[in-house]
Order: sequence, then structure tokens, then C-alpha cells
Amino acid sequence: MGPIFSVLVVLSLGLVSVFAEGLAVQEANAQASTAPPVGQAPTTSDIYCAGFFTNSPLDASLEILSGEAAGYQNEFIERDIVYLNKGRARITTPGIEFMVVRPANDSNPRESFAGQREMMKSMGTLYTEVARIQVQIVHEASATAEVVFACEPILKGDIAIPLGARQAPPFKSPQPFDRFAPPSGKATGVIVAGKEFQQTAGEGNVVYLNVGSDQGARVGSYFRIFRSYLSNDTDPYQQNTRQYATDVRGMRLGRKTTPQESASLPRTVIGELLVLSVQENSSTGIITFSREEVSPGYEVELE
Repeated sequence: MGPIFSVLVVLSLGLVSVFAEGLAVQEANAQASTAPPVGQAPTTSDIYCAGFFTNSPLDASLEILSGEAAGYQNEFIERDIVYLNKGRARITTPGIEFMVVRPANDSNPRESFAGQREMMKSMGTLYTEVARIQVQIVHEASATAEVVFACEPILKGDIAIPLGARQAPPFKSPQPFDRFAPPSGKATGVIVAGKEFQQTAGEGNVVYLNVGSDQGARVGSYFRIFRSYLSNDTDPYQQNTRQYATDVRGMRLGRKTTPQESASLPRTVIGELLVLSVQENSSTGIITFSREEVSPGYEVELE
């Protein structure tokens, strides 16, 4: 009886331990699910590497001509020396900084939502912000500059434009976050694309909106991200999931909502984004808080 009793005691203790561990996991999950949202403030990299749309043509006459290690190096990163194709006639003094940019193109022909291509076209050209350079020496017909901050490698032919002063917009905590917040009545728009044409985005990711200064957007403005129930019916990635059967051999399996019914249902508020830069009809923002993935085509409204 002694050995059997000992085995039973060990088994009982093991079960108690497993049960207690399970309770601890459940409690931790419950605390995580009820924890207040924290959000994510933009970094220096976010501010200087976000990119932008513009309808105004950029002066592309000043460009990266080459670098110090011309024959051995085709890409240039922080602390590398690069040469500009203009000298004293264009650049007056050393120490001036430029932002290096290049046009961005999406090689994927498929739209994330119906009308995306036309909407992007109306916003102008998308430019990738590549790096910041500081002029060290101005020559007669060229200039020598140092790469002081790189978002990605500089390539020969990249454009250098004047660098305006930038400051981090004030970050506000998403607490409290109202997932059923009513419409603000202010300007609304659409997330047209994500940085590098990402199909999904979340906290810390950059997105581009078709709302600009003409519609009231400013650097530091906050937009609420939401998805209407009706938009689910027009999402090309969700349309296939809605082709489900509602009747199998005479057995009813629910029904589908009509467009009118979908339009009457409440929207879902997903998160918030902070505007980093603004053009007349577009703006660049960073998602500071999101409850789930955000996709191009989701709607936004000015808070």
C-alpha cells in the first residue's frame, strides 16, 4: 500500500500543479486582453524615412553623380562620401543638408481595392526618402557630401532636394480607445497605400492618405482608422470568403446580408494614425495604435 499511496500522492500533486499553471496562463491572458492600449510613438527614422506623394514636380537637376569609391561601390550608406553634379553655381556654402529621394513604383499590377490605381494617380508621384547628406566641400562644377543618415542605400542618379526642418509631432496615448466611437463629422478619406506597397500594416508602419492640407490635415493631426461593414463586401481579398453556401440539400445555413443591410450596420474602429507630413491633397501618416491589421482601402477620419 505504501508505494501505491506514494504514486497517488505524486499524481495528485502533478495534477494540482498543471491546474494551477493553467489558471495562471488564463489569468495572464485575461490581463493582457484587458490591458489599456499603449501605442507607439514615431522615431527619427519614421520622420525622415516615411516618403510622400506630391502633385508638384520636384527639381530633379541636383543628383548623386558618384561616390568616393566609384569603381568599387554602387550603393552608398552612412558615413560614405558622395559627389553631386552641381557646384558653386547651385550650392553656395558647405554645411547645407539635402534629402535624397527617388520615385517609387509598384510592380504588382493587382489593386488592393477597387480604384486604388486611379486614386494614387490623382495624388501625384510617390517618392521614397532615401537619406540625408551634408555638403562638405563645394567645387567649381560639383560638390562633395557625406551621408549623415541613411534610410536605405543611395544609388547613382538619386535626386537631392533641400531638407526642411522636421520635428517629431506630439504623441498622444490611445487611452482610452473607443472602438465604437461615432463619426467625428470632420474630413474623411482612405488609406491609399502602405510604405513599400505593403498589403497589410500595423503599429509603427507608414501609410499614405488621400487627405491633405486642402481638407484640413496638418502635421501632428490624428486620424481615426475604421472599416465599415459595407467595405467588407467590396474588399477583393474578402470577396471569395463570402461565396459560401446558405443551403445544403435543403438545410438552411444562415443567409447573406444585402448591401442595404450592410450599410446600416455599425462601423469598426481599428486604430489611430499620426500625420508626419502633408501635401495639398495627400498626407503621410504612421499608425500609432491598431487593434488588428490595417489594409489599403480602410477609411480614416480626422479626429
